[in-house]
Amino acid sequence: MSYISCKQIVKVYRVGDHELVALRGIDFEMEKGEIVAIIGPSGAGKSSLLNLLGGLDIPTAGKLIVDGQSLLELKGKRLADYRLRRVGFLWQQVERNLLAHRSALRNVALPMMLAGMAWRERRQRAHDLLEAVGLEDHMAKTPAQLSIGQQQRVGIAVALANQPGLLLADEPTGALDRASAAQVIALLRQLREQFGLTILMATHDMQVAAHADRILTLRDGALGQDFSHGDDSNSQVDAEGRLLLPDAVRSHLTEAQRIAIEIRPEGVLLRPETEESDDAGALLHDLVPQDAAPQRRRWRIFRRQRSNAVSKS
Repeated sequence: MSYISCKQIVKVYRVGDHELVALRGIDFEMEKGEIVAIIGPSGAGKSSLLNLLGGLDIPTAGKLIVDGQSLLELKGKRLADYRLRRVGFLWQQVERNLLAHRSALRNVALPMMLAGMAWRERRQRAHDLLEAVGLEDHMAKTPAQLSIGQQQRVGIAVALANQPGLLLADEPTGALDRASAAQVIALLRQLREQFGLTILMATHDMQVAAHADRILTLRDGALGQDFSHGDDSNSQVDAEGRLLLPDAVRSHLTEAQRIAIEIRPEGVLLRPETEESDDAGALLHDLVPQDAAPQRRRWRIFRRQRSNAVSKS
């Protein structure tokens, strides 16, 4: 069983009288110990997906499983415990990772205190984590006394405080310069090996994403091409004009009951569809406003009625 399994995940937000679709039938899996990068522009749905996997939000439809646990079954205290112990968060905004009035050591110790760990044990683990991220000489400093890169490394230590299996990183290098970003990504790869982490990070930077084991694209709430290292992602056309798909692409389509073809500005999208896809599509049809607003349709009816009345007179 995959460590992470998302099946036909749909997320719709209500904004005033309208529905905003953030995720459109996401099918996604990750193996334990993988580093996967999801790239895409702002508003593509990257943060929405991470929030769902982190238990910060719930999907509108679909199935979501992490390490054998269905997140849709977690409520109240069990969900809070999942967020505290089983998943770590690393945000682009360093102020979301750290409390300004606490030293680096006390910031790292805080999640362990919330988990009920004894004082001596949490102090020792906080010390070990700060040493692991290369900040053993800065433990007594507050965030304001550290560089942005150092603050982000403290944030990593905070995320790993309660020994989570999953680390979710939302634009972890977005506030850093190129040199600091490279250091943070190298550190994440090192800590993956040291602590047995599974890491999912959202980014718009291909140079950062290149350090991942797999790279997926997310655009308009839908997953697109897999740029995994070593995959031949180039298709060819044979002498009879048939498109020859790479093995990595065919493997995603073989079990599909049918394949939807969607023409987009950036190219042509092939999307496998099943009965579950139909259910998600029906849900989206019910939730998302149609192209023609109700007011406009009523105006057209009114105009036809008025035209008929004139012709009768």
